[in-house]
Amino acid sequence: MTMSQIEINSCERIDDLQYEGLKLIQNPNLYCFSSDAVILANLVRATHQDTIVDFGTGSGIIAILSYAKTKAKGAIGIEIQPIMAELAKRNVQLNNLEGKIDIINADIKDAPKLLGKESVKVVVCNPPYFKATAGEKSNKDEIAISRAESSATLEDIVKSASDILKYSGKFYMIHKSERLSEVLVTLSKYKLEPKKITLIYPKASKNVDTFIVEAQKCGAVGVKIDSVIVYEENGQMTPWAKKLYNQE
Repeated sequence: MTMSQIEINSCERIDDLQYEGLKLIQNPNLYCFSSDAVILANLVRATHQDTIVDFGTGSGIIAILSYAKTKAKGAIGIEIQPIMAELAKRNVQLNNLEGKIDIINADIKDAPKLLGKESVKVVVCNPPYFKATAGEKSNKDEIAISRAESSATLEDIVKSASDILKYSGKFYMIHKSERLSEVLVTLSKYKLEPKKITLIYPKASKNVDTFIVEAQKCGAVGVKIDSVIVYEENGQMTPWAKKLYNQE
């Protein structure tokens, strides 16, 4: 479809993803993607035979960008919120990716029933970072669901990922550094062995804020630790970050 054929509401904007002409409709009144989603999508690895499953796809940013970056066979975005699932579907249409990327309006916990157990090789998730009882909640339900574990807990996400992953399949997730130990324990509980942890520093002078874990189903014990810095002290993106946005 052309842009003129896609319904764009007056409150929405179109952002340039700065990769192969991809664009994304976003609604500032709903949850908008951050650099976390872009970083995660860039660290996903998949082959042309793989279908990437994106848990909590939101506007579809990770499903669209990881599919394009990896040249995977396809992608499936699962989103529980009807309003966000509808937005993701329009973003698929905007980028002429019908038939390549499917958006399913459903609960992550139902993924094994919808897709089948041990059916895919790659699952990715940018989950709600905060527990439902922790921190300040947004007065907008859509944003609250995206930020706090009101509809799916960390354990729900990891269990569903493990259920749909084939033997040796990969699970990629970004999370807050203060929940690292909890994430590792939960992954181990569901036979997802951490193989690589990437620590993400906002600046070299700041503490680690988030991390990305790459885990393998029934993988051998052994993990590599990496680290990246997103911004220079002057606020400019580092060379590493610029590559994510094709600004090198």
